[in-house]
Amino acid sequence: MKRTICMLLVIGAIISGCSSKSQTVTQESTSNSAASTEKENVSVQESQPESKEEQQDSVQDQSEEKKSGTTVVDNRKKKGELVQNAVASFTEDDFESTGYLYENGYDTLYYIAIKNNSDAVVSVSAVGQAMDASGNILGADDCDLDVLGPGEESLTYLYFNDVSDVDHVDYNLKYSAENRYKPVVGNIEMSQTINDQNITIVATNNGPYNAQFVEAYALFMDAGNNIVRVDSKYVTDGDSEIKPGATLSAQLDCRDDFDHVICYLTGRSDGSASEVSTDVSEEDFDIREHSYVLGGTTLYYLIVKNNSEKDVAIEFNGTGYDTDNNVIAADDCSIDILGAGEESITYFNFNQTVNIARVEYQMTFNAKPHYKAVVGNLSVEQNINDDNVVLVVTNNGDYPAEFVESYALFFDAEGNIVKTDSTYVTDDDNELKPGSTLSVQLDCRGGFDTVECYYTGRCGK
Repeated sequence: MKRTICMLLVIGAIISGCSSKSQTVTQESTSNSAASTEKENVSVQESQPESKEEQQDSVQDQSEEKKSGTTVVDNRKKKGELVQNAVASFTEDDFESTGYLYENGYDTLYYIAIKNNSDAVVSVSAVGQAMDASGNILGADDCDLDVLGPGEESLTYLYFNDVSDVDHVDYNLKYSAENRYKPVVGNIEMSQTINDQNITIVATNNGPYNAQFVEAYALFMDAGNNIVRVDSKYVTDGDSEIKPGATLSAQLDCRDDFDHVICYLTGRSDGSASEVSTDVSEEDFDIREHSYVLGGTTLYYLIVKNNSEKDVAIEFNGTGYDTDNNVIAADDCSIDILGAGEESITYFNFNQTVNIARVEYQMTFNAKPHYKAVVGNLSVEQNINDDNVVLVVTNNGDYPAEFVESYALFFDAEGNIVKTDSTYVTDDDNELKPGSTLSVQLDCRGGFDTVECYYTGRCGK
């Protein structure tokens, strides 16, 4: 059953049964001046119950407190209200934190959702200890959040390597006035669609500057509010950004059964704002599309022809929709270098998703790519047989063609893909050297009507 949720920024923290104890705020000693910068750092220390009975009472009290329901925070009204250096003093109401304990079979992770109720832009650091039921320390770690603006909620986590059987986690949080980065989470409008085995998000940067290193975290929960799976993915273009006004999508997967999901974003900005390149545009490219379902996953191929006079690198961000116009899949793909006049191939891998009715995608370009084009230097002889195609490939260029890969799309008489195959056409140095010829075989068992072959590759400058 598909469930669709559309909201800004993040689903409010659905209450967890994981160990997250009552907190008290302590402020470091400062001068009498209310504006003293020594007041910029405060620590939040978890109170420690003196006995296991008190520990259980503390957890029970919080579990009851957390049953109050879901909170939705609309951050759009916060734009322009951020105060970079406002720190007189923090109180216990200025920040909220919720902990989620997760053991993945090998290690233990403790996710900490932090909400900033103050008027200050802060950075957050955390140190924590994983404890067993007897109060023994099993592991220790630290983590941080680069920036958290007023009204924003975000996520960080402690990673306890090779640690299991954790009863609870004790942690300290420290908040400091942040001047290096600008907050971005509150500028990002995010819609979410919960599907049977994933959550797909569509994120738009409504802020005035680049949202950098934006990462989405999905905490898939059972009915008892325990994490069954966590997935994360960067929601960025080829420059590791969501530029002002841009929209990108991402898919986060869970193959296990889950009851609900909580999604958070992290990110920051250095205050820069990029302009869209005018060197090339989507109109400079011809693109043909082919869809192929393999084992419950949809491979969506893009055959791209560069009609411009520029050599470019291309990033694609794709969103898959069902017949009811629900977002059910998302993925990224790229072409490292596509020379003027060249044609090449890339594809979206919509993991564990079928019944995609249509795909929309955005392209971003780099007209100053890191590599030299090689596909146009290749000459190919195709030998089509009953169950395969044999390719004889020669590099006619003056420099090595690196990581050359051949793709074969096998079609039936109606133009539907019945099989795909791919293989590298390189020597032991991962190259097809100038003047060299190599041959490869790509297979299709079961018969086909026609075959189309395409190539990717590059050369370092």
